[in-house]
Amino acid sequence: MKIHDELLELRQKEKRITSEILNKLQEMENCRKYLEMGHHSLFDYLVRGLGYSEATAYQRQACVRLAKEVPEIKQKIDQGSLTLSAVTTAFKHLRKKPVAEKRKVLKSMENKSSREVKAMFLKPTPTIKIKKTEYLDKVHLRLELSHEQHEKLERLKALKSHKHNAESLLMDLIEKELKSYENIQRKSPKPTETKEFCAPKSKNPRQISKRLRNDVLTTADYKCQYPGCESRQFLQIDHIFPVRLGGDQRRNNLQVLCASHNLHKG
Repeated sequence: MKIHDELLELRQKEKRITSEILNKLQEMENCRKYLEMGHHSLFDYLVRGLGYSEATAYQRQACVRLAKEVPEIKQKIDQGSLTLSAVTTAFKHLRKKPVAEKRKVLKSMENKSSREVKAMFLKPTPTIKIKKTEYLDKVHLRLELSHEQHEKLERLKALKSHKHNAESLLMDLIEKELKSYENIQRKSPKPTETKEFCAPKSKNPRQISKRLRNDVLTTADYKCQYPGCESRQFLQIDHIFPVRLGGDQRRNNLQVLCASHNLHKG
């Protein structure tokens, strides 16, 4: 396809231009010529002098500063194994780390998506430690919470203090979760009903129950089902046979499409 080939060629040019811009910005940072032009920092020069948005300027500045210690990242960006956003994320977390550690982390980031890179730096949520001791007539539980978890518990206790103490609050949450689960179980289709032919309860073909919506999304593994697309962003439930032509919300007439492909389908 001609337009696809042209875009691939432009994409390669775009990478080379980005690399050249970073090299020139590195020179500008080293000689600090922007000071003579009335700019108090490289960031100010990028925004007011070159017209970048603040977010884009911060990305370029982060790459330039990290490249001072790890110059090979510019080549990695040029090759496409590292992205500007990935390097920016790394810069936020690695600025005070030794150069050897920076190189090691940057190497592990290569060819990863922005989401995967961000996940690398997420602090794991502390687990609640529970120690259980069983007696003949009762079970004794001892909780160990982080300070953040304890603050959240105290906030909830304060909001519910007119109705619950800590013990009854815990039991209320347990009862609600169990009841919610039991309600879903009761609403499940009968064995004689299949997902494909189960008659919809609502007469409005655009009204899809939460349970049915979740089933469609789960079956699609939370990805667009348009051939060749695996986007996980802006997912929508689509009627395969359109509503305007008489399609309804039976399970076999529903699929997951991203917003772009849903619009493209029309």
